[in-house]
Amino acid sequence: MPTDATLNVRRGQLGSHSMRYHELHLQRWLNRWSFVREGYPVPTVFGAPMDAFSQFKQLWADTNNPFAYLLALKDEKGTPLYEPHPSPVRYPIISVYRKGWKYRTSQNFSIHRWARINWPTVSDDVEKCDLGNVTTSRMPMAWDYRFQIDFFSTRPDSQAFFIDAFFDQMWRTGGIPQTWIPVEYPGWGERLVRLYLDGDVESATPEEPTDGAQVEFRTTINVVLEGFKVDLNFQILPALWTLITGYGGVDPRRLSEDLRARPNNVTLDSRDNVPEGEDCAREHLNLGDPEVFDVEPLTIAPATAFGVPTITIVQVSIGALSSTLAAASLVAAGVVEEGGN
Repeated sequence: MPTDATLNVRRGQLGSHSMRYHELHLQRWLNRWSFVREGYPVPTVFGAPMDAFSQFKQLWADTNNPFAYLLALKDEKGTPLYEPHPSPVRYPIISVYRKGWKYRTSQNFSIHRWARINWPTVSDDVEKCDLGNVTTSRMPMAWDYRFQIDFFSTRPDSQAFFIDAFFDQMWRTGGIPQTWIPVEYPGWGERLVRLYLDGDVESATPEEPTDGAQVEFRTTINVVLEGFKVDLNFQILPALWTLITGYGGVDPRRLSEDLRARPNNVTLDSRDNVPEGEDCAREHLNLGDPEVFDVEPLTIAPATAFGVPTITIVQVSIGALSSTLAAASLVAAGVVEEGGN
């Protein structure tokens, strides 16, 4: 996972943007298979290829050196391969350079309307105040993020190893070399995103190196990540305020009580890691009174039709959000209790 707090911004702020979190997940993908030695990823810097080594040197000298893990790397004789600053740093290095953005019409949502995209709480450690919430967001825009990846080394076998490892990652050809990498989208969660090779794998190693200079073996690869620009101002809203089952009509005033805050909800209290109702009730004091419509109960079947009691489902609206189906699914899943008249 990215560790620079890109995904930990508050909703609606500009601290996270689509290019950056696609870059971070591309770096994570590179770190999975490109190694100096097994378990030690090749250092990856973001910038122009010609500035890659100078940026690496600057980061190596920084107090919070992000590549300090290389200091534990040793060769077959136990000799450290990297020395702390001010010792000169070594190759190999990977640079990632932004090439551009292209709008992808084939997978774009042409109408970026508000929609319910997921239930944010689906695990066993859900807190009571989070039950029945739904994430709503404008639908995403589809963009192709183009990157140039350059691999620098001082040995031809290192270059050959990198190219062969890249081929292994892009084995899902289907026309062109491609693969799918996981990307964590704020509000949406993890999605698999297509990554494919754009053009050829090119060697930019000088044909005639300068006399006395160290030979720099360079490989250039252009890739396209078919990502999405998601709405960072997503909202987490309650899809269910209360649900009453029973015969006949229901007084809408009875819908002012939130089932999640009731202390005697046996179904919720039987779960592990669900807090007491008092904590949830205090949290809901700031929500205000729910907006309740005058409703006519929907009778699914007469009581005598199947020899079972009639179930009446009342449609409830919290602000602009109303969902009879969401309420029914929560009862079926045992999230809220059945009761009433």
